[in-house]
Amino acid sequence: MIISIITFGQEKKQFKDEIKGVNVSPPRFAGVEKPISDLQKGPFESISDYMVRNVQYPQKAVESFDQGTAIVQFTVSATGEISDFNVINSVSKEIDEEVIRVLKTTEGKWIPGVNNETPVAMENEVSVAFKLTGLNNYNDFDYLGRKYFTKGGEMLCLKGNPQKAIKYYDKGIVLLPKDVSLLLMRGLARYEAGNKEGACQDWNRIKTLGGIGSDAYLDGFCKMEGYAELISILKE
Repeated sequence: MIISIITFGQEKKQFKDEIKGVNVSPPRFAGVEKPISDLQKGPFESISDYMVRNVQYPQKAVESFDQGTAIVQFTVSATGEISDFNVINSVSKEIDEEVIRVLKTTEGKWIPGVNNETPVAMENEVSVAFKLTGLNNYNDFDYLGRKYFTKGGEMLCLKGNPQKAIKYYDKGIVLLPKDVSLLLMRGLARYEAGNKEGACQDWNRIKTLGGIGSDAYLDGFCKMEGYAELISILKE
């Protein structure tokens, strides 16, 4: 068995809203600990490279065959400190704690985000995929994600069992937490099961990831506008 860790740093590009006159730049990882005034010029090590060098696959997670993609959100303050660690996608307690442990070692290595040249506190996130290789299709996240998506659809749309569907979608999202299709369908299953708050969490997460055509479409879902029609289409 070979253990691999694949890391993806959240890349947030600088953007400018010319109508409102807003110029926003997200926090940047510098990879070195220096005064902020000395961290304005690169090149810098990427947060992905840093995590790969420092993250260890927890032994208990290996023994339990726990694998998937952990996403941890955190805040970079206006002075470069990091805090407010929040697990957006959990793989296991041990894996989540390992990602947070390594993130905490980046204290003092961040350049804060700016809004119109003024440093401000901003959220950032990292994704770390923990994969056990040498297990045939068991370690193919895309293959397993499609499998769980299909089984979830069968449970929700054909057998009318949203609770069972949620279990399959949960398994898929642990592996592929940024898969819009899985998030969309789990939201539908959650609503069918009576969990409207959970449904809107999934649909709002899709908006954060870039949406599915328009934010208004997702907002309509949370208000349940056109929901019955969508379910009818899915069941055909």
